[in-house]
Amino acid sequence: MTRANHPRLAEVLEALARREAALESDRRTIATLQAELEETDRGLSALYAELEQARRSEARLAAIVQSSDDAMFAITPEGLVQTWNPGAERLFGHAAAEIVNRPVDVLVPAEARGRFGAVLERLRRGGRAGHFDGRLRRRDGSPVDVAVTVSAMRGPGGALTGFSAVARDLSERLRMEAELAAARAEREVLADRERIARDLHDMVVQRVFAAGLALQATAGMVRDPRVVARLQDVVAELDATIRELRIAIFDLHTAPREAASLRARILRLTADAAGHLGYAPAVTFDGPIDSTVPERVAAHLLAVLREALSNVARHADATAVSVTLTTGDALVLEVADNGRGLGRPARSSGLTNMRERAEFLGGSFTIADRPGGGTRLEWRVPLR
Repeated sequence: MTRANHPRLAEVLEALARREAALESDRRTIATLQAELEETDRGLSALYAELEQARRSEARLAAIVQSSDDAMFAITPEGLVQTWNPGAERLFGHAAAEIVNRPVDVLVPAEARGRFGAVLERLRRGGRAGHFDGRLRRRDGSPVDVAVTVSAMRGPGGALTGFSAVARDLSERLRMEAELAAARAEREVLADRERIARDLHDMVVQRVFAAGLALQATAGMVRDPRVVARLQDVVAELDATIRELRIAIFDLHTAPREAASLRARILRLTADAAGHLGYAPAVTFDGPIDSTVPERVAAHLLAVLREALSNVARHADATAVSVTLTTGDALVLEVADNGRGLGRPARSSGLTNMRERAEFLGGSFTIADRPGGGTRLEWRVPLR
């Protein structure tokens, strides 16, 4: 039996062949689609992995921003605060809810707005990063020294989308720099003090001592009792001068930071004077001394008190002396003794020095006889 003898069979076979060809084409199409689907699936998996990595990176970045000690915040192109991390809250005192969507000028004092605005303007014109070192303002109005780095944030097309700012508190660094500068200055002052003390000891004290010995020798050759008495007075003056110089040398050797409170220094000075007076001065404090008397006034006060007690020891022939210090709107030093009084107008370089110190500080100086005998000195300088 042939296909020609059976036309129907031939048609069936041809139809089957066409169907087989169509099925083969469908199989190839399915295989292609399956390959494309697998490729798409791999692409989606890679994209998901990238998105997950970006999400984790964003989460890490957010954690860094939130945990940073530095102040980090974003600013819109219009100059409004957009984001605010805890470091910014600690540094400036504003909670995020208080400052987000407010102008960044809230943080910038009037005198610094020109410089800060210039940094943003340079970034608007195409810069990538700018720096501002200066003072910004806390929530309570107090200034804070900061170093701020501002960067421009731009979209894919380069359009400005805002600014990111990182501010670091410089207060501690500036404090340490100031302390270092003060320590250097103190070392220089101490070197000068040591040099002056050495010169006083090696030159001035020795010369005064030699002059005293020469006068003592001269007194032994003089017959006139009045001249001898006068020479002895001069020798006594020179001895007192040497004692004062040695006190000054000791003070020069004392570092400023080693010095005690002003009250303690006054008590030490009066205790040292007891050796020259033969008795201890009575000291009275009326009002706070250490918290109200600045160091520049304290230095003059101690010099005046030292000179006043030296004058009592050399001239007053007193058996008692009182020292009273009163503070309020003014610092008042009163030194009173029960000696022989002035007896004549008071003129000496020491008194002139005390008067000049008072006038230099805007104060006054008086010295006069006491009604019951002795002398009263008053040294007054304003504190306010």
